[in-house]
Amino acid sequence: MLQIWFTRLLFTASLLAFILILMGSFLRLSDAGLACPDFPGCHGQLFPPHTAASVNSAPPYDAALAWGAMTHRYLAVVFGLLVVSLVILAERMKSGPRYSSQLRLTLLLTLFQGWLGYLTISTQLHPAAVTLHLLTAMLTLALLWSVYLNATTEGAIYSERLPEINLRPWTIAAFILVCVQIVLGGFTSSNYASLACPDLPTCQQQWLPALDFSGIYQLLSQESGSYQGGLLNNQQSISVHLLHRYGAVLTSVYILFLALMAIRKKAAIYRNAALWLAFVLILQMQLGIANILLLLPLPVTIAHTGGAALLLLSLVYLHHLIRRSKVSIYTH
Repeated sequence: MLQIWFTRLLFTASLLAFILILMGSFLRLSDAGLACPDFPGCHGQLFPPHTAASVNSAPPYDAALAWGAMTHRYLAVVFGLLVVSLVILAERMKSGPRYSSQLRLTLLLTLFQGWLGYLTISTQLHPAAVTLHLLTAMLTLALLWSVYLNATTEGAIYSERLPEINLRPWTIAAFILVCVQIVLGGFTSSNYASLACPDLPTCQQQWLPALDFSGIYQLLSQESGSYQGGLLNNQQSISVHLLHRYGAVLTSVYILFLALMAIRKKAAIYRNAALWLAFVLILQMQLGIANILLLLPLPVTIAHTGGAALLLLSLVYLHHLIRRSKVSIYTH
């Protein structure tokens, strides 16, 4: 019975983590990051004020955005309680200790994530804080999903061995590449550089525009009143944007190569996982292109963030299969 509740809570926590990532993307893209400029409350209250009459803030107070920001915080608290419950439940289960270290790490990441949320507000959307906040959320989701996969396949019956060639190093390298790409994407978005190159495959009608990375150093070494709207000039924005674009090309080629290697293993479960990985990657590439050509429509941009999360989860699943080294047949 505890095992059933454990797996259900794991799935619920993973789903909530994914929803929080999408909500965070919506708030960031809607310029709602400073709708509640204090933390953990909103303009000194537990719940956002209904009108702007009693609020003196810059930018002007928007009740809808403030409620969106606070809903995100409330759900983050619920998520934290779920993680604490999972840690306690793992300690009480007979097979729980094998998950305890991963869940304790998840709890530490969750606490760190809460501090990053505070830092994001207190630094008024510093790009480094916003980017690290996004990356930590993605890693927390990936870790929870890994525990869920291990818990749901516990006690499975095995029918055949997977090929002996080990793809774990390739998969881990792909995971790292996607994480780097998430950092570049978050940094591009938080610096408002996503439309610095509104054309494809050129950038402002140039194949090789001049690059200037001095703005990155300035952002990391200097403090500003507010980073909302971005502080980089045109050339610096182009540089940040192209780093993300070139990184996307490199990451895509590598993951497609990894998927091809997995497909060639001639094991059905590998092939299905690899095909799903390739599908998510192609979808993510199309969303990235659509973001540029359609000038960042909100639904597409949020979906692009969700696609990055799905890409990580697909790699976690492939790694899970490789690590188990056997094809499982579920008998639930």
